[in-house]
Amino acid sequence: MEYIALDVSQQEMPLANELWLYFMDKYFDDSKFYPNLNIDGDDTSFIRLVIIGLFIGLSIAGFAAVFNKRVLGNFVRKLISEEALSPESAKTLEELGFAGKVTIYNAVRKSTTLRRVVKCREEQEYEAALKEKQAEYENARQTDKKLPKFKETEYKVDPTRDRFYIPEDMKYMADVKFDAKGNTWASAIFCCIFMLVLMVVAIILLPSILEFLNNLAAPK
Repeated sequence: MEYIALDVSQQEMPLANELWLYFMDKYFDDSKFYPNLNIDGDDTSFIRLVIIGLFIGLSIAGFAAVFNKRVLGNFVRKLISEEALSPESAKTLEELGFAGKVTIYNAVRKSTTLRRVVKCREEQEYEAALKEKQAEYENARQTDKKLPKFKETEYKVDPTRDRFYIPEDMKYMADVKFDAKGNTWASAIFCCIFMLVLMVVAIILLPSILEFLNNLAAPK
């Protein structure tokens, strides 16, 4: 029996692949030049990358917002419900029920958003002692100019040992800032899909918009 080999170009491509190739050829063609705008293929490619970058950035921001409201917000609400509102009433993560929670461990060490309202008792005690030590050292430098400048060392939060609290005067702000109402993972996914649609529409319309602006800028 004789078999006839077909080239890839002769074989029928799946519809999705054909649509993708059509989309790339039509809307990612950087060969066109817009003389009245002085925009060439490289400029068009850059504008397209900006559009894609905005989509990625807004999508990440959407998921980050939900993460802050729900995951970090859960920790904030627990501190408030346990009335950990002063250094004296500060509690460990184990006492709050967050022992072994990697996301919370990382957040209390690195999250700027969380640490604006959540304070670490041991860190504040360390910083107070450091200021006193610095003041004494600077006084000593007044009499001995050969002494080097005071070197500050940053406190490293220990999530397994340190205690955390929200200052009483920041309680309301923290409650509002980390309110989870209306912020769900489903809403983040929906917004991501919506942004994806907008991105595709923007890329499709980009050649037409540039063509319109190019004609508009044509010398009379």
